[in-house]
Amino acid sequence: MIYQWRADSRFPIGATIAAERLSQIKKQNGEITPRAVVDDAASPKSPLHPCFEWDDSKAADAHRLSQARKLIGSIVVAEVNDKPVKYETRAFVHITADSPRYEPIQVAMRTESMREEVIDRAWKEIAMWRTRYNAYVEFSEIIDAIDITRRKRSV
Repeated sequence: MIYQWRADSRFPIGATIAAERLSQIKKQNGEITPRAVVDDAASPKSPLHPCFEWDDSKAADAHRLSQARKLIGSIVVAEVNDKPVKYETRAFVHITADSPRYEPIQVAMRTESMREEVIDRAWKEIAMWRTRYNAYVEFSEIIDAIDITRRKRSV
């Protein structure tokens, strides 16, 4: 089998090396869990060691930043103008233009450049979902609808 990292991944070792080590962890432990991976990577001899931040103060700050992203992303709009919102919609969206930040969804959707960025990111997520599940015949109608919609939008 040939392995590679997903396009948005940033790891300092090759995907094949990582996949082979994960297979070894499975053989040793019977399963692959985040705990087993971290325990293995804790050894400086492990090929996975450079994939983790071992300076506890840096790791703690990175974890808090991750928690902040999760907090921001977990707030959804429940009501607009005294009307319940039918679909779960994030209240804040990530914007990278100018400087990375979060903006209220209402602001982002009214500002052309922000709206374009959010919609482009959504299409990329849809494309990744499509790629991941393309082989499942159960999703063929959804995939066809994605393809049709994408063609209409690019005309």
